[in-house]
Amino acid sequence: MTILIRDSTDASLTADVHGREMALRTVLVDDDDRFRAMARRLLESEGIEIVAEVATGGATLDAVRTCQPDVVLLDIGLADVDGTDVARQLQSECPGIAVVLISTREAEYGSRVAAGIAAGYLPKDELSLAAITDVLGQATC
Repeated sequence: MTILIRDSTDASLTADVHGREMALRTVLVDDDDRFRAMARRLLESEGIEIVAEVATGGATLDAVRTCQPDVVLLDIGLADVDGTDVARQLQSECPGIAVVLISTREAEYGSRVAAGIAAGYLPKDELSLAAITDVLGQATC
């Protein structure tokens, strides 16, 4: 299945190869329970489907294999393992899954870290459907 992101900034849906609209399926990985809860509420209010929340890097691969998301929002600073290591593992073991690294660090740092291992980077305070689709759109160019 190929996922196409709609061009409008209010796009809350993707279209599959048959033209049906469906929510952007996302796994949210962060070790902060409060942040995950807040991010889930925000993203779901914009039409994103959070198919799994994961607190550790070690559980991420299993969640991705089980849920088969379109996107993984992956914190760089996990307690058990570096998020960049998880991104590399996802890149090699789950090709076709878009990984967007997230952190509280500045965008310049995140963009450097994401280069070559993820679709891109978003500061946590900029998470939104529009920002995610922008990152995904840039990754396909």
